[in-house]
Amino acid sequence: MSDGLDGLLAGQLAYYRARAPEFDEVYGERGFSSLTDLLDELPIGGDVLDLACGTGQWTVRLAPRAAHLTALDGAPEMLDIARRRLEAAGLTATFQQEDLFAWRPQRRYDTVFFAFWLSHVPPQRFVAFWAAVAAAVRPGGRVVFVDTDAAERETERAAPGGRETVLRTLKDGSEHEVVKLFHDAAGLAAALRKLGWTAQVDPADGGFIRGVATLTDRSARD
Repeated sequence: MSDGLDGLLAGQLAYYRARAPEFDEVYGERGFSSLTDLLDELPIGGDVLDLACGTGQWTVRLAPRAAHLTALDGAPEMLDIARRRLEAAGLTATFQQEDLFAWRPQRRYDTVFFAFWLSHVPPQRFVAFWAAVAAAVRPGGRVVFVDTDAAERETERAAPGGRETVLRTLKDGSEHEVVKLFHDAAGLAAALRKLGWTAQVDPADGGFIRGVATLTDRSARD
């Protein structure tokens, strides 16, 4: 893909690999500790795919509701923590390391889930990402997601240069540039409709959004 983003996305992955040991700390901040309760209100079941699973904070909540759970992430360090988290809880999942910008699904699922991933997908890769997701959803299946809303912009440091990126600093003092889009619920739903999805995207308490999307015209994509 010749959009000039390969270097930026490689740096973003390097950031999350380095951040893995301290990633879970955010779940004790800003209401994140109770955020996974949102899953209780969302339609998740059957054969479930968890994209960008991170350290498994959501995966461990998805597993009891799934007939089978597959969890993907690009960072092996994140996957190691997620695997240990599920083992400690007596739960199982299939874990796979995948570059989600190059990923092409080999099978379909009843539910495709991702939390705090969509905001890290650059606008230039938005259409391709949702095309891959469409190929992963069975007829009658759904996509379920959670992310931060537009108000999150106030908590981030914009990177210089006008790109839709922010600067993040790790405990070791290293600074990293990562993609960060600030979707609002209505705008995101409208963007998905243009791609052939029926999407309901709503604000959630604490400055978050949650969405459920189904393909409007399944036959056009099969």
